[in-house]
Amino acid sequence: MSRRKADYPIKRSMNLYYKPDRTTKPATAALYILFALTCLLGLAKVMVYDLWAETRDAEQVLALEQARLEGVMAELADYGQVREQYSLYSATEEEQTHIGRMEVLDLLDGALGTQAKLNTVSVSGDAVQLQFSGVTLAQTAQIVRTLEASPIVASTQVNTASTTEGAGAQVQASVFIQLQKEGSGE
Repeated sequence: MSRRKADYPIKRSMNLYYKPDRTTKPATAALYILFALTCLLGLAKVMVYDLWAETRDAEQVLALEQARLEGVMAELADYGQVREQYSLYSATEEEQTHIGRMEVLDLLDGALGTQAKLNTVSVSGDAVQLQFSGVTLAQTAQIVRTLEASPIVASTQVNTASTTEGAGAQVQASVFIQLQKEGSGE
């Protein structure tokens, strides 16, 4: 038997797998630097750019509001003159507490009518001093009752009602009237 040589595989070259280290190459270093820059850029956008954009928008809103405020202040520039003119034509706080003079004159005109001759009227605050003549004592009493029936009259007081003639003669009367605001009871 002839022995033949068995065919066994034979390795004739050396096959060692070797992976070269590429981390030190410039391209790999550039990728790491690019990754770091991308991360920094993302953080810079969130932590710097967004805050800067918000601040810029807030400054623009502030500028618009300041311009609007200046416009309003320009409109109010003559406020002192307007207030002074208004105070000339409007009642002061003290005058508002008093009864209107026209109201008092209307009351006296309604009470006296054509039966009495009005001599003098003096209005001071809430007090009215009235002198009239040309009526009898009975007519004077009727005038006083009419005055007391008014809601703006708190009280009346006849100071004098005198005549130098007989019982039906005409008198000269002086009446003090204390006024009150309508609806307020004293």
